[in-house]
Amino acid sequence: MTDEKDKLKQNLEKVAEERGDQQVVSYQDLFSPMFMQKNTSFATIDVFVRELGLKDFQEIEKIDDKVIDDFVKKETKFNNWQEMQQRAVSEYMTSLF
Repeated sequence: MTDEKDKLKQNLEKVAEERGDQQVVSYQDLFSPMFMQKNTSFATIDVFVRELGLKDFQEIEKIDDKVIDDFVKKETKFNNWQEMQQRAVSEYMTSLF
């Protein structure tokens, strides 16, 4: 999962760099309600996180890869967490242009 987190971080840093003085993209913007409703059975990323059994988004880093991948496969249109993150980043970046 470290590679997945590193890729997400790099993509977010790239967006932040391109946007200059603007703030880094929040996970709520990345996993917007529109994205979540279109691709998952949840209204928001916060509901997704709670249903996963976590208190907040930051705890995703501590969860076992298989647990989150199984949850994502069952509850979303994606096969795993990495695929979900990549699509969120892609859609977010596309929305900037």
